[in-house]
Amino acid sequence: MDKLQIAQINKYNVFRCLVREGPINRAAIAKLTDLSIPTVMSIVDDLFEKEVVRSIGKGESSGGKPPEMLEIVPERFCYIGVDIGRTTIRVVANNIISQQIACLQEPTGDPFPEKIFAERLCKLVLQIVKQLQAKKECVLGVGVAMPGLIENETGNVIFSPDFGWDNIPLRAWLQGRLPYPIIVENANRALALNESYIPGEEDHTHTTFSVNLGYGIGAGLVIGEDLYTGSSGTSGEIGHITVAKEGPVCKCGNIGCLEAVASGAAIAIEAQRIIREGIPSKIAEFCGGDPDKIDAKLVFRAADTGDETALEIINIAAEYIGIGLSMAINVLDPDRVVLCGGLMKNGPLFFNMIKTSLKKHQMRQVGRRLTISTETKGEYSTANGACRVLANTLWWRRALPI
Repeated sequence: MDKLQIAQINKYNVFRCLVREGPINRAAIAKLTDLSIPTVMSIVDDLFEKEVVRSIGKGESSGGKPPEMLEIVPERFCYIGVDIGRTTIRVVANNIISQQIACLQEPTGDPFPEKIFAERLCKLVLQIVKQLQAKKECVLGVGVAMPGLIENETGNVIFSPDFGWDNIPLRAWLQGRLPYPIIVENANRALALNESYIPGEEDHTHTTFSVNLGYGIGAGLVIGEDLYTGSSGTSGEIGHITVAKEGPVCKCGNIGCLEAVASGAAIAIEAQRIIREGIPSKIAEFCGGDPDKIDAKLVFRAADTGDETALEIINIAAEYIGIGLSMAINVLDPDRVVLCGGLMKNGPLFFNMIKTSLKKHQMRQVGRRLTISTETKGEYSTANGACRVLANTLWWRRALPI
Protein backbone atom coordinates (compact mmCIF):
# COMPACT_ATOMS: atom_id res chain seq x y z
CA MET A 1 0.00 0.00 0.00
CA ASP A 2 1.48 3.34 -1.06
CA LYS A 3 1.42 6.64 0.87
CA LEU A 4 -1.50 8.02 -1.15
CA GLN A 5 -3.68 5.02 -0.30
CA ILE A 6 -2.75 5.24 3.37
CA ALA A 7 -3.58 8.97 3.40
CA GLN A 8 -6.96 8.27 1.81
CA ILE A 9 -7.79 5.56 4.35
CA ASN A 10 -6.82 7.91 7.18
CA LYS A 11 -9.07 10.64 5.81
CA TYR A 12 -12.02 8.27 5.48
CA ASN A 13 -11.51 7.01 9.04
CA VAL A 14 -11.48 10.56 10.39
CA PHE A 15 -14.58 11.39 8.34
CA ARG A 16 -16.44 8.32 9.64
CA CYS A 17 -15.40 9.17 13.20
CA LEU A 18 -16.87 12.67 12.79
CA VAL A 19 -20.10 11.25 11.33
CA ARG A 20 -20.54 8.70 14.10
CA GLU A 21 -19.08 10.42 17.15
CA GLY A 22 -19.51 14.13 16.55
CA PRO A 23 -19.45 16.61 18.12
CA ILE A 24 -15.90 15.57 18.95
CA ASN A 25 -12.49 17.23 19.40
CA ARG A 26 -9.27 16.52 17.50
CA ALA A 27 -7.56 14.69 20.36
CA ALA A 28 -10.53 12.34 20.76
CA ILE A 29 -10.51 11.65 17.00
CA ALA A 30 -6.81 10.80 17.19
CA LYS A 31 -7.46 8.38 20.03
CA LEU A 32 -10.38 6.63 18.32
CA THR A 33 -8.64 6.34 14.93
CA ASP A 34 -5.18 5.54 16.32
CA LEU A 35 -3.71 8.43 14.32
CA SER A 36 -1.32 11.14 15.45
CA ILE A 37 -2.77 14.53 16.39
CA PRO A 38 -0.80 16.32 13.58
CA THR A 39 -2.29 13.85 11.04
CA VAL A 40 -5.79 14.47 12.36
CA MET A 41 -5.24 18.23 12.33
CA SER A 42 -4.15 18.14 8.69
CA ILE A 43 -7.16 16.05 7.64
CA VAL A 44 -9.59 18.23 9.59
CA ASP A 45 -8.12 21.38 8.00
CA ASP A 46 -8.73 19.86 4.56
CA LEU A 47 -12.34 19.00 5.50
CA PHE A 48 -12.82 22.58 6.72
CA GLU A 49 -11.67 23.89 3.31
CA LYS A 50 -14.23 21.63 1.61
CA GLU A 51 -16.95 22.89 3.99
CA VAL A 52 -17.59 19.35 5.21
CA VAL A 53 -16.75 20.09 8.88
CA ARG A 54 -17.59 23.01 11.15
CA SER A 55 -16.70 24.17 14.63
CA ILE A 56 -19.48 24.45 17.20
CA GLY A 57 -17.46 26.09 19.98
CA LYS A 58 -15.44 24.91 22.94
CA GLY A 59 -15.94 21.70 24.86
CA GLU A 60 -15.34 20.90 28.51
CA SER A 61 -11.75 21.07 29.67
CA SER A 62 -10.11 18.08 31.33
CA GLY A 63 -7.48 20.29 32.92
CA GLY A 64 -6.00 22.29 30.07
CA LYS A 65 -7.27 24.59 27.38
CA PRO A 66 -10.92 23.83 26.38
CA PRO A 67 -10.87 21.86 23.08
CA GLU A 68 -12.56 23.00 19.91
CA MET A 69 -15.58 20.77 19.17
CA LEU A 70 -16.16 19.66 15.58
CA GLU A 71 -19.08 18.18 13.70
CA ILE A 72 -19.99 17.25 10.14
CA VAL A 73 -22.02 19.84 8.23
CA PRO A 74 -25.12 17.62 7.77
CA GLU A 75 -26.57 19.53 4.82
CA ARG A 76 -23.29 19.49 2.85
CA PHE A 77 -24.18 16.24 1.09
CA CYS A 78 -27.25 14.05 0.73
CA TYR A 79 -28.23 10.58 -0.46
CA ILE A 80 -31.42 9.73 -2.35
CA GLY A 81 -33.13 6.39 -1.64
CA VAL A 82 -35.88 4.82 -3.77
CA ASP A 83 -38.08 1.94 -2.61
CA ILE A 84 -39.90 0.34 -5.55
CA GLY A 85 -42.71 -1.52 -3.80
CA ARG A 86 -45.35 -3.48 -5.66
CA THR A 87 -48.08 -1.14 -4.41
CA THR A 88 -46.18 2.06 -3.53
CA ILE A 89 -43.01 3.86 -4.65
CA ARG A 90 -41.31 5.73 -1.81
CA VAL A 91 -38.44 8.20 -2.20
CA VAL A 92 -36.37 9.79 0.57
CA ALA A 93 -33.46 12.16 0.90
CA ASN A 94 -31.07 11.64 3.81
CA ASN A 95 -28.32 14.01 4.85
CA ILE A 96 -24.73 12.89 5.39
CA ILE A 97 -25.45 11.77 8.97
CA SER A 98 -28.41 9.63 7.85
CA GLN A 99 -31.19 11.96 8.98
CA GLN A 100 -34.23 11.87 6.70
CA ILE A 101 -34.79 15.38 5.36
CA ALA A 102 -37.41 14.85 2.65
CA CYS A 103 -39.77 12.17 1.38
CA LEU A 104 -42.52 11.52 -1.12
CA GLN A 105 -44.55 8.57 -2.36
CA GLU A 106 -47.05 7.59 -5.04
CA PRO A 107 -48.87 4.40 -6.11
CA THR A 108 -46.70 2.05 -8.15
CA GLY A 109 -49.34 1.40 -10.79
CA ASP A 110 -48.49 -0.47 -13.97
CA PRO A 111 -44.78 -1.42 -14.19
CA PHE A 112 -45.00 -1.86 -17.98
CA PRO A 113 -43.50 -0.85 -20.33
CA GLU A 114 -40.45 -1.18 -18.11
CA LYS A 115 -38.56 1.69 -19.74
CA ILE A 116 -41.47 4.09 -19.22
CA PHE A 117 -41.64 2.97 -15.59
CA ALA A 118 -37.93 3.76 -15.20
CA GLU A 119 -38.58 7.25 -16.55
CA ARG A 120 -41.21 7.71 -13.83
CA LEU A 121 -38.60 6.81 -11.22
CA CYS A 122 -36.23 9.43 -12.64
CA LYS A 123 -38.92 12.10 -12.45
CA LEU A 124 -39.54 11.27 -8.78
CA VAL A 125 -35.82 11.52 -8.00
CA LEU A 126 -35.56 14.89 -9.73
CA GLN A 127 -38.71 16.02 -7.94
CA ILE A 128 -37.22 15.37 -4.50
CA VAL A 129 -33.90 16.99 -5.50
CA LYS A 130 -35.85 20.08 -6.59
CA GLN A 131 -37.75 20.01 -3.30
CA LEU A 132 -34.39 20.11 -1.48
CA GLN A 133 -33.06 22.85 -3.76
CA ALA A 134 -29.84 20.83 -3.73
CA LYS A 135 -26.94 21.53 -6.07
CA LYS A 136 -25.85 18.66 -8.29
CA GLU A 137 -22.53 18.23 -6.45
CA CYS A 138 -24.35 17.91 -3.11
CA VAL A 139 -26.25 14.77 -4.21
CA LEU A 140 -23.89 11.84 -3.70
CA GLY A 141 -26.03 9.36 -5.57
CA VAL A 142 -29.24 7.35 -5.73
CA GLY A 143 -29.76 4.00 -4.03
CA VAL A 144 -32.58 1.95 -5.54
CA ALA A 145 -34.28 -0.90 -3.67
CA MET A 146 -35.97 -3.29 -6.10
CA PRO A 147 -37.74 -6.61 -5.41
CA GLY A 148 -36.19 -9.60 -7.17
CA LEU A 149 -32.81 -10.98 -8.18
CA ILE A 150 -30.31 -8.19 -8.84
CA GLU A 151 -26.98 -8.62 -10.63
CA ASN A 152 -24.51 -6.73 -8.43
CA GLU A 153 -22.02 -5.87 -11.16
CA THR A 154 -24.53 -4.33 -13.58
CA GLY A 155 -27.57 -3.40 -11.50
CA ASN A 156 -29.70 -5.46 -13.86
CA VAL A 157 -32.95 -6.96 -12.59
CA ILE A 158 -32.38 -10.60 -13.51
CA PHE A 159 -35.85 -11.70 -12.44
CA SER A 160 -38.59 -10.07 -10.36
CA PRO A 161 -41.61 -12.33 -9.74
CA ASP A 162 -43.56 -9.48 -8.11
CA PHE A 163 -43.15 -7.28 -11.20
CA GLY A 164 -42.93 -9.91 -13.93
CA TRP A 165 -39.59 -8.47 -15.10
CA ASP A 166 -36.79 -10.44 -16.75
CA ASN A 167 -33.31 -9.12 -17.55
CA ILE A 168 -34.11 -5.42 -17.20
CA PRO A 169 -31.04 -3.07 -17.26
CA LEU A 170 -32.53 -0.84 -14.58
CA ARG A 171 -29.33 0.83 -13.43
CA ALA A 172 -28.24 1.59 -16.99
CA TRP A 173 -31.61 3.14 -17.81
CA LEU A 174 -31.59 5.30 -14.68
CA GLN A 175 -27.92 6.24 -15.14
CA GLY A 176 -28.70 7.41 -18.66
CA ARG A 177 -31.24 9.91 -17.35
CA LEU A 178 -29.85 11.03 -14.00
CA PRO A 179 -26.58 12.91 -13.35
CA TYR A 180 -25.78 10.94 -10.18
CA PRO A 181 -24.17 7.56 -9.38
CA ILE A 182 -26.81 4.79 -9.21
CA ILE A 183 -26.74 1.66 -7.04
CA VAL A 184 -29.46 -1.02 -7.35
CA GLU A 185 -29.95 -3.47 -4.49
CA ASN A 186 -32.52 -6.09 -3.59
CA ALA A 187 -35.29 -4.39 -1.58
CA ASN A 188 -35.32 -6.94 1.23
CA ARG A 189 -31.58 -6.59 1.78
CA ALA A 190 -31.85 -2.78 1.81
CA LEU A 191 -34.59 -3.07 4.42
CA ALA A 192 -32.46 -5.48 6.46
CA LEU A 193 -29.52 -3.08 6.49
CA ASN A 194 -31.67 -0.28 7.84
CA GLU A 195 -33.47 -2.43 10.41
CA SER A 196 -30.16 -3.83 11.69
CA TYR A 197 -28.84 -0.35 12.48
CA ILE A 198 -29.26 0.75 16.11
CA PRO A 199 -28.20 4.39 16.70
CA GLY A 200 -25.55 4.75 19.37
CA GLU A 201 -24.79 1.03 19.52
CA GLU A 202 -21.09 0.38 20.02
CA ASP A 203 -21.21 -3.39 19.45
CA HIS A 204 -21.23 -3.92 15.68
CA THR A 205 -20.86 -7.73 15.83
CA HIS A 206 -24.53 -8.73 15.79
CA THR A 207 -26.01 -10.94 13.07
CA THR A 208 -29.46 -9.73 12.02
CA PHE A 209 -31.89 -11.70 9.88
CA SER A 210 -34.65 -9.39 8.64
CA VAL A 211 -37.75 -10.86 6.98
CA ASN A 212 -40.08 -8.71 4.88
CA LEU A 213 -43.63 -10.05 5.09
CA GLY A 214 -45.76 -8.07 2.66
CA TYR A 215 -47.17 -8.50 -0.83
CA GLY A 216 -44.29 -10.98 -1.27
CA ILE A 217 -41.80 -12.47 1.17
CA GLY A 218 -38.04 -11.95 1.23
CA ALA A 219 -35.20 -11.56 3.68
CA GLY A 220 -31.76 -10.10 4.23
CA LEU A 221 -28.83 -11.10 6.40
CA VAL A 222 -26.59 -8.45 7.96
CA ILE A 223 -23.38 -9.62 9.62
CA GLY A 224 -22.00 -6.85 11.78
CA GLU A 225 -22.50 -3.84 9.53
CA ASP A 226 -22.22 -5.71 6.22
CA LEU A 227 -24.89 -7.15 3.98
CA TYR A 228 -24.39 -10.77 3.05
CA THR A 229 -25.27 -10.97 -0.64
CA GLY A 230 -24.01 -14.46 -1.51
CA SER A 231 -21.67 -15.57 -4.27
CA SER A 232 -24.03 -14.48 -7.06
CA GLY A 233 -25.82 -11.67 -5.22
CA THR A 234 -29.09 -13.58 -4.76
CA SER A 235 -29.15 -14.30 -1.02
CA GLY A 236 -32.26 -13.80 1.09
CA GLU A 237 -34.89 -15.50 -1.07
CA ILE A 238 -36.65 -17.16 1.88
CA GLY A 239 -39.96 -16.59 0.11
CA HIS A 240 -38.97 -19.19 -2.46
CA ILE A 241 -38.11 -22.12 -0.22
CA THR A 242 -40.60 -24.98 -0.50
CA VAL A 243 -42.79 -25.37 2.58
CA ALA A 244 -45.87 -27.01 1.03
CA LYS A 245 -44.99 -29.86 -1.29
CA GLU A 246 -48.54 -30.05 -2.69
CA GLY A 247 -49.09 -26.31 -2.54
CA PRO A 248 -49.98 -23.79 -5.26
CA VAL A 249 -47.72 -22.74 -8.10
CA CYS A 250 -45.66 -19.69 -7.18
CA LYS A 251 -45.02 -16.73 -9.49
CA CYS A 252 -41.41 -17.88 -9.64
CA GLY A 253 -42.57 -21.11 -11.32
CA ASN A 254 -41.93 -23.47 -8.40
CA ILE A 255 -44.58 -25.23 -6.31
CA GLY A 256 -45.39 -24.61 -2.67
CA CYS A 257 -43.06 -21.65 -2.02
CA LEU A 258 -43.46 -19.81 1.27
CA GLU A 259 -44.51 -16.73 -0.67
CA ALA A 260 -47.22 -18.71 -2.47
CA VAL A 261 -48.88 -19.81 0.79
CA ALA A 262 -48.13 -17.07 3.36
CA SER A 263 -47.60 -13.67 1.71
CA GLY A 264 -50.14 -10.86 1.63
CA ALA A 265 -50.99 -11.84 -1.93
CA ALA A 266 -51.44 -15.50 -0.90
CA ILE A 267 -53.71 -14.57 2.04
CA ALA A 268 -55.91 -12.52 -0.30
CA ILE A 269 -56.06 -15.28 -2.92
CA GLU A 270 -57.09 -17.89 -0.35
CA ALA A 271 -59.80 -15.60 1.05
CA GLN A 272 -61.10 -14.90 -2.46
CA ARG A 273 -61.34 -18.65 -3.13
CA ILE A 274 -63.28 -19.25 0.09
CA ILE A 275 -65.77 -16.44 -0.55
CA ARG A 276 -66.34 -17.64 -4.12
CA GLU A 277 -67.21 -21.04 -2.67
CA GLY A 278 -69.90 -19.39 -0.55
CA ILE A 279 -68.41 -20.16 2.87
CA PRO A 280 -69.95 -17.78 5.46
CA SER A 281 -67.54 -15.16 6.75
CA LYS A 282 -67.27 -11.53 7.76
CA ILE A 283 -64.88 -11.27 4.81
CA ALA A 284 -67.87 -11.47 2.43
CA GLU A 285 -69.61 -8.67 4.32
CA PHE A 286 -66.53 -6.44 4.31
CA CYS A 287 -65.91 -6.88 0.58
CA GLY A 288 -69.58 -6.27 -0.29
CA GLY A 289 -69.83 -9.70 -1.85
CA ASP A 290 -67.13 -8.90 -4.44
CA PRO A 291 -64.14 -11.27 -3.97
CA ASP A 292 -61.96 -9.10 -6.22
CA LYS A 293 -62.02 -6.40 -3.53
CA ILE A 294 -60.41 -8.70 -0.96
CA ASP A 295 -56.86 -7.95 0.12
CA ALA A 296 -54.83 -9.14 3.11
CA LYS A 297 -55.75 -6.05 5.14
CA LEU A 298 -59.44 -6.89 4.81
CA VAL A 299 -58.80 -10.48 5.97
CA PHE A 300 -57.00 -9.19 9.09
CA ARG A 301 -59.87 -6.79 9.71
CA ALA A 302 -62.29 -9.74 9.68
CA ALA A 303 -59.97 -11.71 11.97
CA ASP A 304 -60.03 -8.84 14.46
CA THR A 305 -63.79 -9.39 14.83
CA GLY A 306 -63.20 -13.04 15.77
CA ASP A 307 -64.29 -14.41 12.39
CA GLU A 308 -63.23 -18.08 12.39
CA THR A 309 -62.61 -18.30 8.64
CA ALA A 310 -60.32 -15.25 8.63
CA LEU A 311 -58.51 -16.48 11.73
CA GLU A 312 -57.91 -19.85 10.09
CA ILE A 313 -56.49 -18.19 6.95
CA ILE A 314 -53.98 -16.06 8.85
CA ASN A 315 -53.11 -18.89 11.24
CA ILE A 316 -52.18 -21.14 8.31
CA ALA A 317 -50.01 -18.34 6.88
CA ALA A 318 -48.34 -17.86 10.28
CA GLU A 319 -47.72 -21.61 10.55
CA TYR A 320 -45.88 -21.64 7.23
CA ILE A 321 -43.89 -18.52 8.15
CA GLY A 322 -42.82 -20.21 11.39
CA ILE A 323 -41.64 -23.23 9.38
CA GLY A 324 -39.62 -21.00 7.04
CA LEU A 325 -38.11 -19.03 9.92
CA SER A 326 -37.16 -22.22 11.76
CA MET A 327 -35.19 -23.38 8.71
CA ALA A 328 -33.31 -20.07 8.53
CA ILE A 329 -32.58 -19.99 12.27
CA ASN A 330 -31.45 -23.63 12.34
CA VAL A 331 -28.97 -22.89 9.54
CA LEU A 332 -27.82 -19.34 10.35
CA ASP A 333 -28.14 -19.04 14.15
CA PRO A 334 -28.54 -15.23 14.10
CA ASP A 335 -28.91 -13.32 17.34
CA ARG A 336 -31.65 -11.04 15.97
CA VAL A 337 -34.69 -11.72 13.79
CA VAL A 338 -36.71 -8.68 12.74
CA LEU A 339 -40.11 -9.22 11.10
CA CYS A 340 -41.03 -6.32 8.81
CA GLY A 341 -43.55 -5.45 6.15
CA GLY A 342 -47.25 -4.79 5.78
CA LEU A 343 -48.41 -8.05 7.37
CA MET A 344 -46.73 -7.05 10.64
CA LYS A 345 -48.82 -3.86 10.88
CA ASN A 346 -51.97 -5.77 11.85
CA GLY A 347 -51.51 -5.99 15.60
CA PRO A 348 -49.87 -8.55 17.90
CA LEU A 349 -52.09 -11.55 17.06
CA PHE A 350 -50.27 -12.51 13.87
CA PHE A 351 -46.85 -11.97 15.47
CA ASN A 352 -47.81 -14.28 18.33
CA MET A 353 -49.08 -16.92 15.88
CA ILE A 354 -45.72 -16.83 14.07
CA LYS A 355 -43.79 -17.16 17.34
CA THR A 356 -45.94 -20.15 18.34
CA SER A 357 -45.22 -21.87 15.02
CA LEU A 358 -41.51 -21.02 15.24
CA LYS A 359 -41.23 -22.52 18.72
CA LYS A 360 -42.91 -25.69 17.47
CA HIS A 361 -40.62 -26.17 14.45
CA GLN A 362 -37.29 -24.77 15.63
CA MET A 363 -34.67 -27.32 16.67
CA ARG A 364 -34.35 -27.54 20.45
CA GLN A 365 -31.47 -25.45 21.88
CA VAL A 366 -30.81 -23.73 18.52
CA GLY A 367 -31.05 -19.95 18.67
CA ARG A 368 -30.60 -19.76 22.44
CA ARG A 369 -29.42 -16.13 22.15
CA LEU A 370 -32.06 -15.15 19.63
CA THR A 371 -34.32 -12.12 20.03
CA ILE A 372 -37.28 -11.74 17.70
CA SER A 373 -39.05 -8.43 17.18
CA THR A 374 -41.05 -6.41 14.70
CA GLU A 375 -39.77 -3.42 12.74
CA THR A 376 -39.72 -0.01 14.35
CA LYS A 377 -38.51 2.33 11.61
CA GLY A 378 -41.64 3.08 9.65
CA GLU A 379 -42.86 2.97 6.08
CA TYR A 380 -39.72 4.57 4.61
CA SER A 381 -37.36 2.01 6.14
CA THR A 382 -36.56 0.31 2.82
CA ALA A 383 -35.88 3.65 1.09
CA ASN A 384 -33.64 4.67 4.00
CA GLY A 385 -31.94 1.29 3.66
CA ALA A 386 -31.26 2.09 0.01
CA CYS A 387 -29.50 5.26 1.21
CA ARG A 388 -27.38 3.14 3.57
CA VAL A 389 -26.48 0.73 0.76
CA LEU A 390 -25.37 3.70 -1.34
CA ALA A 391 -23.38 5.26 1.53
CA ASN A 392 -21.61 1.96 2.28
CA THR A 393 -20.81 1.42 -1.40
CA LEU A 394 -19.35 4.91 -1.83
CA TRP A 395 -17.37 4.39 1.37
CA TRP A 396 -15.78 1.11 0.26
CA ARG A 397 -15.06 2.50 -3.20
CA ARG A 398 -13.50 5.60 -1.61
CA ALA A 399 -15.77 7.62 -3.89
CA LEU A 400 -16.97 10.31 -1.48
CA PRO A 401 -15.98 13.88 -2.55
CA ILE A 402 -13.93 14.56 0.55
